[in-house]
Amino acid sequence: MRRTAISVLLSLLVPSLAFGQRSDDTLSLAGKNIISLGVGLTGARDVSATATQSSTHTTGELGYLGFSHYIHPQAAVEVTFGVLATDTFEQFGDSHANTIAPVLFGIRYSPEPLALSRSFRPFLSAAAGPYVHTVADANQFGVASSTTETAAGARFGAGADWYVARHFMLRAEADYHAVGSYSHPDALTDHASGFGFGFGMGFVWGGR
Repeated sequence: MRRTAISVLLSLLVPSLAFGQRSDDTLSLAGKNIISLGVGLTGARDVSATATQSSTHTTGELGYLGFSHYIHPQAAVEVTFGVLATDTFEQFGDSHANTIAPVLFGIRYSPEPLALSRSFRPFLSAAAGPYVHTVADANQFGVASSTTETAAGARFGAGADWYVARHFMLRAEADYHAVGSYSHPDALTDHASGFGFGFGMGFVWGGR
């Protein structure tokens, strides 16, 4: 009788343990890879054009391309390339282009206690690297010049990833860029630091 009771208990317990350990029940993100593409939704956007001249001026993050790899169930390492601000001008054959483009390396932390579900994961992020400032000028006589300099900086962010499907993800993120000083300041570099908000999407693969 006792042996029969134990057999019945094991027959009920073993399937329950197997169900509780299924890979699709876990909140772990370990092994996932994400290629993400995002656009900035804040900042100033000015465009003007006449018969003799045209110009664009944009502050705040225009967009970014990033890659993340989760080396831990809750943490990923990542690298991102972005455009933080840009300024262009053309008049009577003269042209000017001015851009700040950060190249950042950092971490993204998605704590399990804050997870609303397997598919909706709030996160914190931090990254640092060079903010590359490039200026290019050319005139109607064929004379061109360019300068490039970098300043150290960092980005701190918070937001959420929504894994809509197995290989597709949406992202909303608020961040702050803290950018150092440049040797040749101008209208862009004087206001490089600041808050922003962006929206992104990504292709996801891997994981356990």
